[in-house]
Amino acid sequence: MTEIILGQVRFVVVTAFWGMILMLGYDVLRFGRWLVHHNKIAIAIEDILYWCVMSVPTYVVFFIYNEGEIRWYGVLAVLVGGAVYEKGISRLVRRLGYHYLTKPKNRLKKWISKCLKKLLTKGKKIVRARKNSKKNIAKL
Repeated sequence: MTEIILGQVRFVVVTAFWGMILMLGYDVLRFGRWLVHHNKIAIAIEDILYWCVMSVPTYVVFFIYNEGEIRWYGVLAVLVGGAVYEKGISRLVRRLGYHYLTKPKNRLKKWISKCLKKLLTKGKKIVRARKNSKKNIAKL
């Protein structure tokens, strides 16, 4: 094979791998959403920001491996790589991630609830103390 064809094959393999990397990053974003609940607006904003930020390194990959030319088969390779990751590897990654992150998530929830309970009970004690001090001042 000539060097040009080998370069294009390398380009397709790298862009397919880059599509997998992009979806792995999106899985990390999904874990963050699973750990901390998000509303629909926050999810939409996160998605837009993620894909805008990831478009820069995607262009860099195109620039390095294909001299800045965005070819249709490169874009197709990114999409196919992302789809292969999503249908195959992603399921395993998510299953393992949820398995190993469930205990820390539950511990975090317990810790936050304990802190909130302490703060709320302190607040109630302060309010009671103020009421009692006002009653004692009124008696004088």
